Amino acid sequence: MPPIDIIATSDFRLIALSVLISFIGSYTALDIAEQIPINHEQPRQYWLIGSGIVLGLTVWAMHFTGMLAHILPMPVGYDFRIILLSIAVSLGGSIAGTWLIYRLDDVWWTIGAICVGCTIISMHYISMAALQIAARQVYDLPLVLLSGFIAIVASGGAFWLLRYRDRATIFARCRQVIGSAGLMGIAISGMHYTAIVATHIRVAVTAPPAIKPISGRVLAIVIGVAALLILIAALLASFFGRQLSAERARVEALQLAEARLEELVQQRTQELEQEKLASEAANQAKSAFLSNTSHELRTPLTAIIGFSSVLLEQIFGTLTPRQLEYMERISNAGHQLLALINDLLDLAKIEAGREVLQIGSVSVEKVCETCISTVREQAEQRGLELSYSIEPEITTCHADDRRLIQILLNLLSNAIKFTEAGSVKLTVRAVEDGIDFEVCDTGIGIAPADQEKLFQPFQQLDQGLTRKYQGTGLGLALSQKLAQLQGGNITVKSTQGEGSCFTLHLPHG
Repeated sequence: MPPIDIIATSDFRLIALSVLISFIGSYTALDIAEQIPINHEQPRQYWLIGSGIVLGLTVWAMHFTGMLAHILPMPVGYDFRIILLSIAVSLGGSIAGTWLIYRLDDVWWTIGAICVGCTIISMHYISMAALQIAARQVYDLPLVLLSGFIAIVASGGAFWLLRYRDRATIFARCRQVIGSAGLMGIAISGMHYTAIVATHIRVAVTAPPAIKPISGRVLAIVIGVAALLILIAALLASFFGRQLSAERARVEALQLAEARLEELVQQRTQELEQEKLASEAANQAKSAFLSNTSHELRTPLTAIIGFSSVLLEQIFGTLTPRQLEYMERISNAGHQLLALINDLLDLAKIEAGREVLQIGSVSVEKVCETCISTVREQAEQRGLELSYSIEPEITTCHADDRRLIQILLNLLSNAIKFTEAGSVKLTVRAVEDGIDFEVCDTGIGIAPADQEKLFQPFQQLDQGLTRKYQGTGLGLALSQKLAQLQGGNITVKSTQGEGSCFTLHLPHG
């Protein structure tokens, strides 16, 4: 008599529930796995183990829910020892497979994907072995092979989708997780129901079980607990995972902004470097032009000054009053032009970096007496009181004596030039970090807006003053540069209509 297959019926509600468990559990496990690459080593292990546990519970709960949906016309029980074994296999295989996959090495990834697929296969046939029925199970080999193929290929494809997370945006990664969950759900439920179709239950006389089997009701409670754990894991994964995703999005946005800012900084730096090179080239060309031109002008100018001086001495004959006036104007203009050329040469040398100072110990009193005696006649012609004072403890300073005298003469000459009545005084005093040479006058003063222009080359107070007070506007600019070459600087305090006070500060040697 041929064997008789037992016809089973299906509870489609439980089938739908099993498929739902497979998809929700797969999404939860893979969503947890998606957080693994963005964590440090220790938290990474927790996420990895959590992903494996949720995947294992999903595989186990789906299979036994599917088995409960397969209703046989005979008493059915389950061997709890095999059920415990199936839980261990499902959890252990899922954790091991996940750990191998996330070593991010192609060989280990392949082994891990196969491990997860084999876990699904093993879980199914172990769970089928837990059935305690008065019948025997016969398997259709082609369908069995097909079920195994579905488990391995679909689970491998699920993890393959997640491998390219760095090439996608956050929204694309969400689609990847959903797609991966779908493939994993197919791997679990597709394998199960293909294997169920491959299984034939036939009437047979079997020995009674050695232990009392557990009922389907008890198994349903256990499955419910497993499903509850999956749901709790899903909620936790959703909460912490979204926080991590938001943090990752913020970090990515910050990194993108930093990269863009760095690119802009590099671009601007290159532009500034090119502008600097162009400016330096133009400055060197200007300095070379001034130097060469000044030398060329000095030769004929020396002849003009020399011959005008000879004519003023009237060695070769007496000059008429008008001729004498004209020669004095020529001589004065020549000396002014010579001073301008000398200032231009000094300024060009400083800007070209060729000015060399002889810094040493300088007698302060000797410098002051030299400067005062040089401008005394100029002050007397204007009816000004000229004086100087030096604090008793000051005897020497650290400077280039020739350039120090040049600076002070320029400050004193300017003070006398712009003072109609009153006094001009040079005061030397010690300060905490050096010595101050202070030139104060009771002249016209300087407006606050004009004070910013004082130390710029070829700058004078205004057109009106330029017409009344002769000058080139180079003296203060040159003096400031000479002061800076000696480690000092020149500052000004002035009140319009009351006078000005220029201070040369030189540091200790």
